[in-house]
Amino acid sequence: MVNLADMAERDYPEYRQFFILEYAQDLQESRGYDAEKARAIATQSIDIALPQGVHTRANKLWCIHSSNNAGVIIGYLWVVLKENSAWVSDFCLLPTWRGRGFGKASLAAMDVVLTALGISDIGLRVATNNPIAKGLYEKSGFQMTGFNMHKNLEPTPPSDSH
Repeated sequence: MVNLADMAERDYPEYRQFFILEYAQDLQESRGYDAEKARAIATQSIDIALPQGVHTRANKLWCIHSSNNAGVIIGYLWVVLKENSAWVSDFCLLPTWRGRGFGKASLAAMDVVLTALGISDIGLRVATNNPIAKGLYEKSGFQMTGFNMHKNLEPTPPSDSH
């Protein structure tokens, strides 16, 4: 149903822009950041994590293709490898391909590739405001292991202590 293809350098700029837009939207919804701050954080996040783009060591970046539409990118998958474990940093299907079974098929394809690489443990984060993704991950065998929590602190003006 799907194929995972190593992301080519020519595909990275489009993926980077898609990541920034999606992650900035998530930051606005989940943390209440304004659009400018969310975009800055999202941009910095990907640029720090992937300083060499598709060539960044210990990172796998895949374009997801539908088996029926060769050459058409339907989504992206970014996984960080560490010894025998992997962390899914980003997994997304383009909006027109969602809700059609491609997510589950993509995760199954990822399992096959990672198992062949000797990976025995996969982790990820799912936003609390994304129950569809949470359900997909649970159906694919992921289990809840904890909660990520966040707190915004307001800067306090310096006090005059004479």
